Amino acid sequence: MTGFSRVSFGGQGVELDVEVRSVNHRFLDVVLKGPRSYVSFERDIKAIFQRLHRRGRIEVSITRRAQREGADLEVLPASLDRYVKLYGAACKRYGISTDSLGAFIGQVLLREGHLHDEEALVPEDEVAVLLRVVDEASEALLVMRESEGAALSADLSNRLEILQGQVSAIHDLSSVAPARLRERLMDRIQLIAGDVRIDEQRFATEVAFLSDRIDISEEISRARIHLTTLKDALTGGMEGVGRKLDFLTQEIGREFNTIGSKAQDASVQGIVVEAKAELERVREQVQNIE
Repeated sequence: MTGFSRVSFGGQGVELDVEVRSVNHRFLDVVLKGPRSYVSFERDIKAIFQRLHRRGRIEVSITRRAQREGADLEVLPASLDRYVKLYGAACKRYGISTDSLGAFIGQVLLREGHLHDEEALVPEDEVAVLLRVVDEASEALLVMRESEGAALSADLSNRLEILQGQVSAIHDLSSVAPARLRERLMDRIQLIAGDVRIDEQRFATEVAFLSDRIDISEEISRARIHLTTLKDALTGGMEGVGRKLDFLTQEIGREFNTIGSKAQDASVQGIVVEAKAELERVREQVQNIE
């Protein structure tokens, strides 16, 4: 399920921006993008999202800036050395003089405020702030996804009503299938050999045999049960219901496939085609539900 949240924090000498985006995915996949000094906390950050979310690809982007006001403007040597080496390598590659190194460092300081050594250990108080801000972003994302889920539930309920109506239409047509089969067989016999006398008992036996082969009452019953279960699961508020709905849509699809292959009736097969198209729309939506 798609969603977006953004939480910012400023204090204790650091500014943090946590931006979270989620897109549809069958499983939960949390991807972290941020400073190298936060890599060691990736497991803790993922655990925060695993508490509230079950499915989706969630991208977490963390931006860290040192606060300018009241901050120590001393440049850390390791950070400065990296910038100087990059500048020197670029000048050498393009044959440019390094006379403007001072101006370059000035621009870096103007942009960064002061340079943060990404290899340094992160203070414990900053770690606590980081995890708290990530937790707030996760909760904000959940609120947005729940809002989208409510709209999605209403849409799925309407589509399930359509499917139930199509199953009822198939049932009505199948109830007269033996009589229609008898008429078709009689018409063919009259067309091929109209003067031949028909053994009524043998003819009735053949009709009964063929009627049994095209009987789809069990498939209709199972499709109705699956549709009812799917609707109950959708409105029941069960946690982690997405995979159950996914399974039920697969089972309903199997019943429609069997009905389409067994029913020797163009009208029934036409409804099956429409029902499978509607079910595919349901399946695509179900992929978004946790």
